[in-house]
Amino acid sequence: MVILSMKWHLFLASVLGGGMMWATGLSTASAQNREITPEMIRQAQAAGYNPDLREGLEGLGDLEKLKNKVSSTTKNSTTDKGKLDKQSTTTDRTRKDSDLKNLEYDRRNNGVDTRGTEYRREQERQNDYRVRTIRDQDGNLVDAETGEIFETADGTVTAAGKQNMTVGNRTVTDPRLDASGKLTPEEEQRLKDAEKRIQDSVLRNSVFGREIFSARNLTFAPTYNLPTPANYVLAGGDQLFIDLWGDAEANYDLKVSPDGIIAIPDAGVVQVGGLTIEAAEKRIRNKLAKSISGLNDGSVQLKLSLGNIRSIKVNIIGEASMPGTYTLPSLATLFNALYEAGGVSDIGSLRSIKLIRGNKQVAELDVYDYLLGGKQEVNVGLQDNDMIVVQPYENLVKVTGKVKRPRIYELKKGETAANLLDYVGGFMGEAYKDNLTVNRKSGRMMSVHSVPAEDFAIFAMADGDSVAVGEVIRQYANRVTIDGAVWRPGDYELGDSVTTLRQLIERAEGIRGDALTSRAQIVRLNDDYTFTVEAIDLRGVLDGTAADIRLRPEDLVRIPSINSLREGYTIEVKGEVNTPQTLLYRDNMTIEDAILMANGLKESASLSRIEVARRVKNPNSTEQSDRIAELFQFNIPADLGLSSETASFKLQPFDQIYIRRSPGYNEQTSVFAQGELLFDGEYVLSTNNDRLSDLVAKAGGLTTEAYAPGAYLKRKLTEERLARLETLADLSARGRSATGDTIVLKQMEVGDYFPIAIDLPAALANPDGLDNLVLEDGDILMVPKFNNTVTISGAVLYPCTVTYVEGQKIRDYIARGGGYADRAKKRPFVIYANGLPDAKRGGKWPKVEPGCEIVIPSKPPKGRGMSAAEVMGLMTNTVSMAAMLTSIIK
Repeated sequence: MVILSMKWHLFLASVLGGGMMWATGLSTASAQNREITPEMIRQAQAAGYNPDLREGLEGLGDLEKLKNKVSSTTKNSTTDKGKLDKQSTTTDRTRKDSDLKNLEYDRRNNGVDTRGTEYRREQERQNDYRVRTIRDQDGNLVDAETGEIFETADGTVTAAGKQNMTVGNRTVTDPRLDASGKLTPEEEQRLKDAEKRIQDSVLRNSVFGREIFSARNLTFAPTYNLPTPANYVLAGGDQLFIDLWGDAEANYDLKVSPDGIIAIPDAGVVQVGGLTIEAAEKRIRNKLAKSISGLNDGSVQLKLSLGNIRSIKVNIIGEASMPGTYTLPSLATLFNALYEAGGVSDIGSLRSIKLIRGNKQVAELDVYDYLLGGKQEVNVGLQDNDMIVVQPYENLVKVTGKVKRPRIYELKKGETAANLLDYVGGFMGEAYKDNLTVNRKSGRMMSVHSVPAEDFAIFAMADGDSVAVGEVIRQYANRVTIDGAVWRPGDYELGDSVTTLRQLIERAEGIRGDALTSRAQIVRLNDDYTFTVEAIDLRGVLDGTAADIRLRPEDLVRIPSINSLREGYTIEVKGEVNTPQTLLYRDNMTIEDAILMANGLKESASLSRIEVARRVKNPNSTEQSDRIAELFQFNIPADLGLSSETASFKLQPFDQIYIRRSPGYNEQTSVFAQGELLFDGEYVLSTNNDRLSDLVAKAGGLTTEAYAPGAYLKRKLTEERLARLETLADLSARGRSATGDTIVLKQMEVGDYFPIAIDLPAALANPDGLDNLVLEDGDILMVPKFNNTVTISGAVLYPCTVTYVEGQKIRDYIARGGGYADRAKKRPFVIYANGLPDAKRGGKWPKVEPGCEIVIPSKPPKGRGMSAAEVMGLMTNTVSMAAMLTSIIK
C-alpha cells in the first residue's frame, strides 16, 4: 500500500523558508525531473564550468555531454574563453558595466590598464597550477582538466609535473593540501561554495515549484498519532472507537461496513457513511441516549475517534510525471497524490490541477497559491475514486538578472509583468527598476520589448518570453571625490551645498597642515570617457586671490601632502649604541637626541670623536663634484646632557652618526690550562702579551708526570679561519683527483677548535723566544702524561702501536710493523706528540720520540700518465695550497 505523510504544516514551513530549493538538474522541458548528482557536479567543475561566467547548464544536453566527456582539453577551454571574450566586447553603441568598473579603477589609479590581453594571460599563467591540480583516488597529483599526472603518490615528479609545477626557479606544492595530503579547511569550504554555486545555477534553469515533487530526500510516511480531523468523511472500512465514561463506562471497537453502517451492541445499527466525524458523533450520541440516560444530563461522557483508516483509490491523468491509479490513505490530500505521481511532467502545469469528483470539478489547485501565498484551503482532502487532471502549462517565462529568485516561472493566460515580479520576489537593491527587457518569439523572428514601469500591470506575458532585469549603471550622476591632505577625504554629493572647489574643501573640514598649497589637481572625466588633468592654485582659491572653480560630476580633486612628494627622511645611528637603527628624521634633532632614540650608548662607546657624515647635495649644480660627503666630529657628555659644542649642530635628513669603540675599553678574556698542571682551570689574561710560560706559571707549573714535549695548544676556530680550511680542503680534493695520491690532505671533521703544534720545553726555557706563543681568548693548553708508545700507520704490512725503545731508528719500527707494503713510498715521516711533523732532511732521518706516529705514504695506482691539463691543474693547486698555508701560519 502506498502511504503518504500528513505533516503538511511542517512541509509548508520548509517550502516557504526556502529549505526546499534543492538542485534538480532541470534546465529544459525534457529534463525537469532529473536529479543532479555529486558526480555530475564534479564533472561540470572538471570541464571548466564556472557559474560566475554564465547563468547555468543549458539543459540536460550539457549534463549528458559531461557524462560522456569528463574533462575538457586546454584547447577547448581556451576556445570557450575566446567566445566569452568576444561576447563581452564593448561596441560603439553600448558600454558594458564591466568597462565602467575599469573606468573607475583608471580614474583612481592613474590609468593602470588591467584589461589588456597580456595582463590577463600572465595572471592566468601564475594561477594555473593552483586552479588545475587535484589528488586522485590513488594519491597522485593530477591535472583536473586532462587527468595528466604531475606527481605520483610516492612523491616522484613526472616530466609534465616539472614543466607545470615550477614558477620561475621555485617549485610550488599543491596549496590546497595539508602535510598529510588532505584538503585544507579553506579548500573544503571553497569546494562546498563551488558546488553550491553550481546547484544554484542549475536551479535557476528549472521551473519554479517543480522541485518540491522531484526532491527524493523528502519523506511522506504517514503518522497515526494525529488527532482525528473533524471534517473527515467516514466510509466503509474505517475503524471507530466509541468511549463512554462517567456513571456508565463502555468501550466499542467498530468497523464501518461497506454499506456505511456500524452495529452498536444493545443499541442497534447507525448509518455513519458519508458523515463527518463530528456529525457521526452526534448521531451516535442520540442513538445511545435512548438507552443511557446519563448522556442527556452530562453524567456520562462520549467520545468518538478514528482508528485504522481505510484506503482509497485515486486516478491521476493528464500531464503528470507518472499518471495512473494510486492507492492512498483516506487522509491523503491533493499534494500527497501529486508527489506520489512524481509531480507534473515536462509540459505539465502547476497552475491548473483539477480535482474531479462524481463527474464534477470540486477544486482546482494552483501550486503557486500554496507556495507563495500559504493558502491551505487549496490542498483539499481526497475521497475514493477521485480523479486528478493535470493540464498542460500555458506560459513558461524565464527571468534573469537582478531579481531575488531568477528562475523559470509558469504563468496563466493574461498574467502580466507585475504578476511575474510578485512571483520572483521583487527586485534586488541594485536592479534597474524603471524598465524590463522582454525577448519574445513572435512569428518567424525574435522581437524585443522594452516595458516601462508604468506598463508592468498591463503588459501580458507570453509563452517562451525571456525577461532580463538590468543593473543600475555603475556611474554616479552627482558624485565628486576629494583625496589627499584633507581631514575627511572621500565621496561627496554634488548639489546645492557643494558646487565649487572651496565648498568641497569646507565640506571635507579643510586641508591639513601638510597640504601642498602651491598646486593641486582636478582629474576630470570627459564625455568620451577619457580624463583631463587641470592644475589649480590651491592657496589662491582658499584666500580668494584666485577664482573658485565650479565642479562637475565625477571630478576627483587631489590635494597632495608635502610628505608624500619627497623621499622619506631618515637618520642612521651606527656603532657602539644599544640599538643601531635607522630613525625617522625630526626637525631640530641633535646628536644626543638620535643616541637617546637608539636606546643610549654601550659601555664600550667612546665619548670623543663622534662622527657625523652628511650628504653633499646641490640640486642646481650643472657639473660633477669630487666631494661626496661632509664629515663632522664632536665630543659629547657621558650623561647626554645639553652641550654647547653640539647644541648648535642640528642634524639634517640622511645624516649618518658613527659612535666609535673606546680604545681604552677591553672585556675580560680567558684561557684554559688542562692536563698535567698543578692548578688546571680557567685563567684571565691580564695583558695582551700573556704567553705560554705565563699561563704555566699561573697554573703552578707542571706535575712530575707531565710530558712537556707532547704539549699542544687548541685555539678557537673563527669564521675566517674556517673559510680558509674549507678552501684548503677543496684544493686538497682537487689535487688528490689529479695525482691519485692517497695522502695529500686528510679530510677531517672540523670542530670549534683547531690544534697548534708548540714546543713547550723551549718556551719555558726561553720566555723571550719565538716558541713562547702569545695567547688568545679561548686558547686551551693541553699537557699530557708521558706516553712510551710509537704508532706505525700507512703502507706497512701490519699497522700497529708498539712500545718505545730508546735508540731504535725509523727502519726498526717499520720492521716491527711488518715492513713496507707493495705500493709503499719509502719516504716515511714522523708526527710528534705535540703535532709537529718531521721528514728526512739532508739524508738524515728524523728522531723517533715517545708518543710519536710514523706515517708511510703509498704510491698512486698504476695507469696512464697525467695529461698536460692535469699537470697544470696540479701546479695551480700546489701554488694555491702553499699560499693558503702561509696565510694560516701568519
